[in-house]
Amino acid sequence: MITRNSPRKAMVLLGLLLVPLFGLLFTSTASAHDGNSTVVYLDVFPNGTAQGQLEHPVPLLNELFDLDLDPDAATADDIAAIESVVRSYNVDNLSIVSRDGTVWDIEFTGEVQAVETENKMYAAFEFDINNIFDAPPRQFDVTFDGIVPNSSHFAFVVMRTDPVTGVFKNEGSPVGLDDVDIETQTPTALVENGRVITADAPTLDVDLDNPSTWKAFTGTVALGMEHIFIGTDHILFVLVLLLPAVMVFSLADGWAPVPSFKDGLWRVLKIATSFTIAHSITLALGGLGIVELPSKLVETIIALSIVATAFHNLKPIFANREALIAFIFGIFHGFGFAGLLSDLGVGQGQRLLSLLGFNIGVEIGQGFIILLLFPALFLLRRTSVYQWVLKGGSMLLALVATIWAIERIFETELGIDNILEKFTRAPRVFILIAIITAIAAAVRQGEAARGTLAPIDGTSDGLSKDEEPALV
Repeated sequence: MITRNSPRKAMVLLGLLLVPLFGLLFTSTASAHDGNSTVVYLDVFPNGTAQGQLEHPVPLLNELFDLDLDPDAATADDIAAIESVVRSYNVDNLSIVSRDGTVWDIEFTGEVQAVETENKMYAAFEFDINNIFDAPPRQFDVTFDGIVPNSSHFAFVVMRTDPVTGVFKNEGSPVGLDDVDIETQTPTALVENGRVITADAPTLDVDLDNPSTWKAFTGTVALGMEHIFIGTDHILFVLVLLLPAVMVFSLADGWAPVPSFKDGLWRVLKIATSFTIAHSITLALGGLGIVELPSKLVETIIALSIVATAFHNLKPIFANREALIAFIFGIFHGFGFAGLLSDLGVGQGQRLLSLLGFNIGVEIGQGFIILLLFPALFLLRRTSVYQWVLKGGSMLLALVATIWAIERIFETELGIDNILEKFTRAPRVFILIAIITAIAAAVRQGEAARGTLAPIDGTSDGLSKDEEPALV
């Protein structure tokens, strides 16, 4: 039986469930950008291909080429002005050779990038490996002959992607230094460790033959979580589905608040479960290569799914059947998730395990977002401002998604992502949600004190038997 205090206790329990996830999100990782060292990033895929990126700190470029670039604010244009000379330096000094003697055919491609790090600006140069290996390269030697002698300059090698060992988008743990906080180590100590490239020892041996099924699995779980947190379109789709989840629609009254915390949470769970089932099906179909759709089509439909759902919130088409909407559009979101795994070159032998891990990660991330947003929506649902939140929020989300659709159809950039990133990147987004939740609690408490909360189940005092009392 739901008591008057149950909703409050339930929200406290939800908050406690978020604590370990917050710890995971804010756990700091080592950084390979110490402001002095060159970094060689490598991506090795199970399909026999490889690529990478070579990054130099701007102070090093100033020293090597007698420049005067700003170490803290150099731009891509500044670095592009010296691109040819630095590219020649890279070609002359970087080489990779497999243990069987195969020389990797390195080709520097793409435009130079200015990378802002916690320690100075870096100049980044992408390169492709033109070899197609019969088997994934697992043992090889990386040589960089451009180290400045008798200085603090050395080079790290970082495996950025290696699906076999569960490494995805790693940018901070150099080979052989996984458990070392680079920023606390002196250059001498790092050199003595023997896992950095120096002028006296320009070659570093890399041995990736330590496959771990568990690490590969947990790596894809983390990747799925990250994709939800940085995939703004998926976050906004979940949000546009949640806006009416604490309301019930009728022709007579329009949107009205759900009677209880239990009812609201149940509606949210049905929507989330429906979305999960749909995208899990198409994630499997797309990830296994059974059904493939053009990425442009999929990404456009994902944007339009937000528009359609937002208009449903304004003028319900499938009233009180938001779970059906979640299922229909979840099909296309699943193909979007599958595209990411395909881009990472996950091998067929790992595909099922990777799909499972990635899907679990997506569910954890999605559940985390729902648990964060639900309390604020539940608190506001009976207040006079919620109709404005529902309508205004839906129109805003429809506008953003329309811009996305235009960008994807016409393959252009209108700058909407740069604006959204100011609000949706951790930890800012969590701070913003905390502020919104506090405001929601204050608004609800104020209207409860004035007796203006919307009634539910025909109660005259606006408070049902299983409804929560004022929070303070």
